[in-house]
Amino acid sequence: MSTSSGKAFEWGIFARLYGRSKPYKWSFFITAFLVILIALLSPVRPEQLRIIIDEQVPQGNYDGVIKYTLWFIAFIVFEAILQYYQTMLANRVAQSITLDLRAELYKHVLRFKLSYFDRTPVGQFVTRLIGDIDGVAEVFSVGLLDIGRDILKLVVIIGFMFYLDWKMALIVMIPIPILIYATRIFQRAVKRSFNDVRNEVSRINVFIQEHVTGMSIVQIFNRQKREQEKFDQINKEHRNAHIRGIWAYSVFFPLVELLSAASVSLMIWWGLHESFGGKMTPGLLLEFSTFITMMYRPIRQMADNFNVLQMGVVNAERVFKVFDTDEKPVDTGDYDGEIIGDISFKNVWFAYQDENWVLRNINLDIQRGQTVAFVGATGAGKSSLAGLLNRFYDYNAGEISIDGKKLGEYKIDALRSQIGLVLQDVYLFNDSIMNNIRLYQEHITDEEIIEASKFIGTDQFISRLPGGYDFVVGERGAKLSVGQRQLISFVRAYVQKPSILVLDEATSSVDTESEILIQQATSKLTQGRTSIVIAHRLFTIRQADLIVVLEKGEIIEQGTHDELLVLGGAYKRLFELQFQTETFN
Repeated sequence: MSTSSGKAFEWGIFARLYGRSKPYKWSFFITAFLVILIALLSPVRPEQLRIIIDEQVPQGNYDGVIKYTLWFIAFIVFEAILQYYQTMLANRVAQSITLDLRAELYKHVLRFKLSYFDRTPVGQFVTRLIGDIDGVAEVFSVGLLDIGRDILKLVVIIGFMFYLDWKMALIVMIPIPILIYATRIFQRAVKRSFNDVRNEVSRINVFIQEHVTGMSIVQIFNRQKREQEKFDQINKEHRNAHIRGIWAYSVFFPLVELLSAASVSLMIWWGLHESFGGKMTPGLLLEFSTFITMMYRPIRQMADNFNVLQMGVVNAERVFKVFDTDEKPVDTGDYDGEIIGDISFKNVWFAYQDENWVLRNINLDIQRGQTVAFVGATGAGKSSLAGLLNRFYDYNAGEISIDGKKLGEYKIDALRSQIGLVLQDVYLFNDSIMNNIRLYQEHITDEEIIEASKFIGTDQFISRLPGGYDFVVGERGAKLSVGQRQLISFVRAYVQKPSILVLDEATSSVDTESEILIQQATSKLTQGRTSIVIAHRLFTIRQADLIVVLEKGEIIEQGTHDELLVLGGAYKRLFELQFQTETFN
């Protein structure tokens, strides 16, 4: 993602960030008050030193020296306490804002259409949700308040210097314009490098996520060396982005030290000049020397903190871009009643992108309780129909209705809760079998799950696993076979008690024994409810009430198994080809 890195600061993004602190405004204001107090008290210690050296020591006032020394120590402790509370409160506000942002972003994305995830790498989103939001926290914990403290401290110190000796103050500030110009250049250079670093971090996250997930493919096709070379290149670019930022630091900070030394040299020169006339005291000279150190330190810290602030704004810009992404389906429906199961497709057109039509002018009526099978070659549009029915995607033209109501009239949650979906590629979370079936819906009891498992035929193999229903299946269900995962997905769909059941290639990847179990369960599961079967193996759908043949997104045939065989068209050719293949095998 590109950002407007040519600008030194994005005030619009910053304003949105500041708005996030409003729920914690009292903590924020108290922290700001502590920052102001610390800055206002900055001249106190140097002034105490001057009083000791110029007033107490020359008078031989031993008690006065002890008193001011104790006050000096007490003031250091007091400053430390103020700094502690300021740091704690600032970080508490920052982490609270981070908590809110991360929760809100995750909630926001949960409602996105699947098309967003089709085109957005997982690693990129993980970077937004974790790394970028952590960077936003530093705006409040380090950047914003510390910059305010440094600016105020500079104003107070410079003002006090002019109050003490305006000529000396002017002399020691001669190098400051050079420093201001150098700081401006430094800020812009570092912002560009920070933006490059974040882009490279996102690339690394995307690469690692994809290749760890697909490690079996990497090893099967012996791609280890080639993928390592690609990773090394990405890693090298990440390093180079960091080095560009380090180069800016390596030039800027020595320059700050050089200019600070120049100010000290000018102070000594002018101080010696004034001392001959009795106008400069040792204490005042020491106080000015301390002030120079205190003046340059905030400037250096301010450059550092400003870069932290810039980085936080860059991170926020990325996060807000996701917030500003409108990928939610339009949920204007208000009907959340029970679905009976009459489905109608009228002149439906659909494309994932532009006008590359996946479905063309689909017209079909499915009556309640019917089992309808969709068949056709890969890419014919079978799974797309199921995606439209669940409103994972929105069709481009035409109309889909259930029980005489358009899909848009239903509340999305109510619609999806009554459509059971079993996919070919079953996703199981790294959790127990019980939780993977229940999916954290507390109204589904353990007894219902066990009863459903016995009905489907999964109880027997689940009971043999260590811990039974408490067995943790591993990431994506890696500890189970393909057939076992598929059977669990049947139980998951069954316990939802759906009015409409969609089986998307549900038996295409399972072994013969699992397929028999699934077929037995399917015949029971489909009874009394509208069922859509997206079939790969035609032998599994011969008993369907209606078989619909799709080709290049269009319905070319429909009828029962026997009717389509008599018709002698595309279905018969598919059936005979598959029959010959399976007989040969």
